[in-house]
Amino acid sequence: MGNVRLKHVVLFLLLSHQLIMTSAVVTNNRLLLAVGLATGAILSSYNGSYDWSPSTLAVLTAIILVTLLPTAINKAESSSCTAPGYSLHPVLGCIKLSTSTTALTPEQWVAKCAEDGGKLILINSATENQALVDFLKSDPKDVVIQGSRVSVSSPWTTDDGQPLPFVGEFQGISNLAGTLRIIFTSSGKWANVNPTNVFPNAVCEIPKFRILFSTTVGPRLDSEAIRRFETANAAKNRKLYPGVSQA
Repeated sequence: MGNVRLKHVVLFLLLSHQLIMTSAVVTNNRLLLAVGLATGAILSSYNGSYDWSPSTLAVLTAIILVTLLPTAINKAESSSCTAPGYSLHPVLGCIKLSTSTTALTPEQWVAKCAEDGGKLILINSATENQALVDFLKSDPKDVVIQGSRVSVSSPWTTDDGQPLPFVGEFQGISNLAGTLRIIFTSSGKWANVNPTNVFPNAVCEIPKFRILFSTTVGPRLDSEAIRRFETANAAKNRKLYPGVSQA
């Protein structure tokens, strides 16, 4: 009888899993929902004769832990990317192509993006590099992005002083004296420029929309990464609950 009841508990948890994932992303109450679910499962099974053995408790604990772990990247709603001129890009996050009637130096662009609560866009991978090319395709132009160095022999760093996570292909000579900042060209190649040079365009981003789960999943909102993550989690569930159908 105990095994039958345990299967009912497992099935109940699995059927509620999608509800938890949907609700928790919106309300951030995943922990509260999981606790409520566990309490409901225990109460529904308790009749005075059910024996919660150590192995049974271990299985139930594992199920609750799986429930608490996200099966997909939390998607930022497009309605949350509301800063003027910004839009939610599926790969690049909440970004804005910013244009100034008076050309600005890269440092001035840093301050300009900060006015919106943002930063110059940081390119994390070749995928993001290509995504920016595609983003600019309808109106090709060179734009200021993150990337600076203290000398031509120094490594490129972010505006926060960390090593750049990705360095694109540079056009021309990459070690010209005084070229301590980076611009992104419409071809997708990068160009090193003098920090006193001025530019009419930059791409800003609001970093809170960068969702960092792991280097496997990727740093941004990526539908393919979400699909891979959900598939991997489904495989884990099949190992945990053999014989139970997965939705």
